[in-house]
Amino acid sequence: MKRALFRTLRLIRRTLNRLWQRFKALLGFRPKWPVVIATYRGYGRADWLSLRGRVLKDRRILARNINSRWRALVHNYRRFNSREIPGVEVEVQLGGNTFRAITDEEGYFFVGQALQAPLLPGEKQWQDARLSIRSVPGRKVEVDAVAPVLVPPPDAAFGVISDIDDTVLKTDVTSLLKLKVIYHTMMKSAALRQSFGAAAAFYQALQRGPGGDRPMNPIFYVSNSPWNLYDLLEEFLDLNGLPAGPILLRDFGIPYQNLPKDYRGHKQASIERIFQAYPSLPFVLIGDSGEKDPYIYRAVAEEFPGRVAAIYIRDVRAHRRTRRLARFIRETGADIKLVQNYSQAAKDAAFRNLLLWEVFEQIRQLKPG
Repeated sequence: MKRALFRTLRLIRRTLNRLWQRFKALLGFRPKWPVVIATYRGYGRADWLSLRGRVLKDRRILARNINSRWRALVHNYRRFNSREIPGVEVEVQLGGNTFRAITDEEGYFFVGQALQAPLLPGEKQWQDARLSIRSVPGRKVEVDAVAPVLVPPPDAAFGVISDIDDTVLKTDVTSLLKLKVIYHTMMKSAALRQSFGAAAAFYQALQRGPGGDRPMNPIFYVSNSPWNLYDLLEEFLDLNGLPAGPILLRDFGIPYQNLPKDYRGHKQASIERIFQAYPSLPFVLIGDSGEKDPYIYRAVAEEFPGRVAAIYIRDVRAHRRTRRLARFIRETGADIKLVQNYSQAAKDAAFRNLLLWEVFEQIRQLKPG
């Protein structure tokens, strides 16, 4: 119901905005607002690319060094009150490849296809895709941007796919009527948001893997949060020492009637696409017990047998949910590790040879969480 209302309000706003723009054009006014390409980290292989972005009117959102709740509220409101620009051609260049994509009604563009000129082996793990637009409806512009693209090395031992809310970012999704979720979302900046103790150390250890020498294993973040919060979440990960990785969010404006009948939800569909993109790579899945992560991860493990190296579920300590999940694990025999903190997860990961024992000992000395 809430999502349907949200989509209806957005449709009304877009329609009124278009009518207003057409009226101004008839009067001879030419738009002068600045345009920005919102870049999102992509991922791919030497022969394939998945990259998404968005073209918007620049709302002058500050993403760094916001330590005031009032300023956080102002900029978070601007994030949700975005002004998307449909029908814009975006040129994407990666290596020797050039693609063109058109923004949809919500201003999004997407490139997901093979690279005719494969990336050279031995290149760095993060590649730069160069984006440019030269016109928007009604006028000429020159806007350029760079989007990082993760290309995991061929000798990666495994990948990590993690939820964000209440997994690495304190959200209180189980609070009454989700009032705390709304408070955190609207009244806090990235600098004011809280992570969980030892989370960064655990994720960094998984990124290095059992070799323990340098970051090798790719990290992906999948969340049901809207794309409007992308820049805030990106800053949060950086401020809290969590490894950089593609952040795959969702668009609340997508009508459900445009989705396939067998659609399993944004999170599961995103995880399945990552598994399909790297068919020889096993994955560690990390989530929390606040929503449906354990059930989604078990479904993924059944769909891709032998590809899930471990599943860690952080217990949000909602007793009814914990009892229900414990019964689910017991009755299904699912290989899911329910943990109170990331020190417990690190110990199990060391047993599975996913990280070094000496690294676990270091994590154990940190503040639990």
